[in-house]
Amino acid sequence: MAYFVVLAGESSGDNIGSSIIDALKKKNPNHEFKGIAGPKMIKSGCEPWFEIKDLSVMGIVNVIKHLPRLISIRKQVMEKILERPPDAFIGVDYPDFNLSIESKLKRRGIKTVHVVSPSFWAWRENRIKTFASKVDLMLCLFPFEQERLKKHGVNSEFIGHPLADKIPLEIDKQSAKDFLSIQEDLVITLMPGSRKSEIKYHATIVFDAAKKIARELDNLGSKTVKFIVPTQFPELKDFLLTKDRDEMQKFEFISDASKAIPASDLVITKSGTSTLESAMYKKPTIVIYKMPTLSFFLIKFLNLVKTEFAALPNILLRKEIFPELIQNEVTSENIKIKALEILNHQERLENINQELKVLHSSLRKNSALKSAEAIEDIIS
Repeated sequence: MAYFVVLAGESSGDNIGSSIIDALKKKNPNHEFKGIAGPKMIKSGCEPWFEIKDLSVMGIVNVIKHLPRLISIRKQVMEKILERPPDAFIGVDYPDFNLSIESKLKRRGIKTVHVVSPSFWAWRENRIKTFASKVDLMLCLFPFEQERLKKHGVNSEFIGHPLADKIPLEIDKQSAKDFLSIQEDLVITLMPGSRKSEIKYHATIVFDAAKKIARELDNLGSKTVKFIVPTQFPELKDFLLTKDRDEMQKFEFISDASKAIPASDLVITKSGTSTLESAMYKKPTIVIYKMPTLSFFLIKFLNLVKTEFAALPNILLRKEIFPELIQNEVTSENIKIKALEILNHQERLENINQELKVLHSSLRKNSALKSAEAIEDIIS
């Protein structure tokens, strides 16, 4: 039996953390877990000192305003860890918070594991030089991360991506459409963002593009279309209602992207993890991202972003398999043009599908089991 402190700061970390806890418990049901947890980790058997929602609030409105509370939670977590040192501390993503704790614990001789390598390859690349002094083991979701980390003396292991394990290699689009009771010929999923700031910059443009796509398809007279909008923000539907009530029959709002994407012929999404989810479902995708002009200028001027592409599938495949529209390129007309190009080229769709299958297989490694084995090795 071993005692672990596990700390996650976001819902994605809750998913990963719970799967690792489940895998470790399969190896030894008597393993003990405490830390900062979400509902899934708690259900898996992690006793929460704090819950993820206690951290999640802090980054949304005003980081500085909530900083004293964040520091207080970190201090209390450190005190609890030092009162009873665990066999290992497992930090799941949430890098700035977790790495600061891991650094202190490693200096005290407590084993530290960090799950989900920070995106040093995209920005703040010099961070990689500090990882070896903070973690005993870095578990990576992408293969190229392990290669680069080991060059800098970081003990690391590629575990694959949880999404690749969760999503089947073959997708039954018709069953997904039937589940949503969709009769239209084409389904297009719209994901303007998961944060209010993203929705502010993307929603109007994406909805206008959807209407232009629908009109173009109507003019051709060949195919009907349904737009699905998976979102946790009910105000997004209210926004469309006040703007275009007459168009509402073409849109369906649901809460779960994993129900929408498999039913789709095309996905239009902001850059982020959603692009990888779309890739795992083998869906052609248009990737957009728009931000405040000053922020974009500073990023370009200071050369802060080190990747050629914005979308994870493009980064992993080292080519633009998903077309990207960034900043001033994000217009409803450009989105419409890209969408019709994709929908009207069946041969291109088949090639995309094959390349995404290869990508999916390369990331499908049973990440929870590999994580559990690596963690047990580090404490043995």
